[in-house]
Amino acid sequence: MKLRTRLGGMVLAAVAAWWAPAARGEFFFWLDGRGSTSAPGVTGSIFLTNDNVAQVDAFLANRGAGTKAVKVETALTQATVDAIFNKYKVDYTFLDYEGANATADATATVARIKASSMTGPAVVANKAYVSNFAYSSAYSDPSAPTTGAPQALSATYAAVGLNMVSNDLYPGLGSFRGPASGNSAAPNVRSALFAAPVVRLSVASAALPTGHANVPYVNRFNNWLNTALDTDGNPANGYKFVTSNQLPSREDFKAQVLHYRLRGATGAHGLDGGVQGYGMDQFQADIVGGWTGQAKVNDLMGRADARLATLDTVATVDGVKRPLDETGVVFSGVYSLVASRMVMLMSNLDEHAHTLTLPMKVGGKSLAGQFLLEAGSHEMVEFGISGASWTVLSTTPVFASTDADRAGTGVPEPGAIGAIAVAAAMGLMRRRRAA
Repeated sequence: MKLRTRLGGMVLAAVAAWWAPAARGEFFFWLDGRGSTSAPGVTGSIFLTNDNVAQVDAFLANRGAGTKAVKVETALTQATVDAIFNKYKVDYTFLDYEGANATADATATVARIKASSMTGPAVVANKAYVSNFAYSSAYSDPSAPTTGAPQALSATYAAVGLNMVSNDLYPGLGSFRGPASGNSAAPNVRSALFAAPVVRLSVASAALPTGHANVPYVNRFNNWLNTALDTDGNPANGYKFVTSNQLPSREDFKAQVLHYRLRGATGAHGLDGGVQGYGMDQFQADIVGGWTGQAKVNDLMGRADARLATLDTVATVDGVKRPLDETGVVFSGVYSLVASRMVMLMSNLDEHAHTLTLPMKVGGKSLAGQFLLEAGSHEMVEFGISGASWTVLSTTPVFASTDADRAGTGVPEPGAIGAIAVAAAMGLMRRRRAA
């Protein structure tokens, strides 16, 4: 990336100064309790049903003073809620109610949890958290198509009584706009796969009530039931997306996770990777590595006065103000006025170079300038304060990838391809992990 001459440009609104990021992230893994265990740095969690209370009790007891997390897919009886939530302060409860009764089931379960003697007071005080899959605090979602199933946004989120957002940030879902679906002006598939989830996360962060958590479900790829990204048009073999250069690489995924952190995520909940040959240990390591792997980000995030630089979902690219998911160009950052420093991650997932014009001001300091981002690149830019302005101290290439790294076969869920084939043959496909 090259710093070009400083020019005036269209002003993009920076995030309000009160938005302080979380210094520490919590990481979870959806497949815990189903033959998979969490890697170092990932908090183990377990599925809770009405039939396994004793198993969950033992699991939570073994956690001792550590973070306790459960996942819930089916409606819980009062007896089950009492047995677990009256006994333990469950720090994170990830509800996964979907379908026509999702809101009713979630509302009932949240009410019971809040009435419990151990977890309840912590949830009310925002010291423990409950989410339902894909329910968001956002008022609207520009990353979603204008047609399709309605989303559960701010009004529903509030009515259910949730205090944690767990967005479905799965690149490839039909719930995102994309050029393959004909509803996005993105220059290529991978740019939309990269930027659209960042947009969805950003609008949730911008509307997140004070004290609430923001722990999205993340994946490198997942095109469940998205025929637009089924390369051979045969859903019976698993909606395979075969490409030579349009699949986000492992390094792209790490960069995407860091953008989530720099835009208000307080943790991440991994699904399964979504790429053939991409192991669970690699997937989990990439989540943790993307979040924690940049020392300059970690240093600023740990400061008491740390603030996010932006939650903008548009950027001035090549002199034109456009949505992030229509350019593949994303910038996110954190700053500390006490430390007189800011770091910003700039990404360009297009196959062509683009010029990014930054906001005129961040944190009350002038910033405006233009940056040339090479095709398929990620750069970490460090700024310092000189008088009333931010000045560039260094630029460092990060998360380097080539077209070869972006080749491969993306799938909805590698372990579920056989089930997909059976479901397709029977005509009974169930929506899984998609809004």
